[in-house]
Amino acid sequence: ELVLNDGFSRMTQGEIAGTLNSALEQLRRSDEAVRRGNLLRVGEGADYWSDEHNAVMYDAGCPWKTDGNCTTPDYPSAGTGGVFALSLQFIESVETVLETYGGPKADWEDTFGVPNSEEDLIAVTYQTVNYDQARVDLVGADKTVRFVMQGFSGDLLKGYDLVLDVLKQEMENILTKVHFELQLMYGSYVALLLVGFYWALFRRTISGSYSHTERARDFVQMLPSH
Repeated sequence: ELVLNDGFSRMTQGEIAGTLNSALEQLRRSDEAVRRGNLLRVGEGADYWSDEHNAVMYDAGCPWKTDGNCTTPDYPSAGTGGVFALSLQFIESVETVLETYGGPKADWEDTFGVPNSEEDLIAVTYQTVNYDQARVDLVGADKTVRFVMQGFSGDLLKGYDLVLDVLKQEMENILTKVHFELQLMYGSYVALLLVGFYWALFRRTISGSYSHTERARDFVQMLPSH
């Protein structure tokens, strides 16, 4: 819609560009939080504790593909350096698209999710319709635009899905370990209580036995003997 800029999107060119720019910034921050931490309430990033995450994110290759062909059509080397290299190329491509087709930055405005009045919708949607075949052709001709469009159904999305699967597995492993440790701690607590209870009962029984023995001895000593 940013490239076409034909009025059918119900958003102006500046609104589309501003919304995409905000989404791109959120992607950067989320990626930084997951990898490095200390951001968005993430304490320690996966870079510091998950070898599987680092292998998918940084190692050469493309484990999200089954055919072993890591090259991408428009940027052959982008898919050979792990998800991180692919995401960098994607972010750079989005920035290029914004600079090329986004219009003046002064007009960028993030209005996604903000309700518009009926007058605004009519003014934007039905009075600015401008079909341009040349711009339609750009969607398929511009390799940067094509790469961005492919990212949502191609390598990048599959790579992020694989990273998400790795993090979910790590989380399950952590929860399993925590559950085992809690069970062990609870079992130790119950065992300690039982040992303490029976030890107290044993000491009380022994003490009672000594008391009864003393009483029996005193009684025997009180009996007359001739």
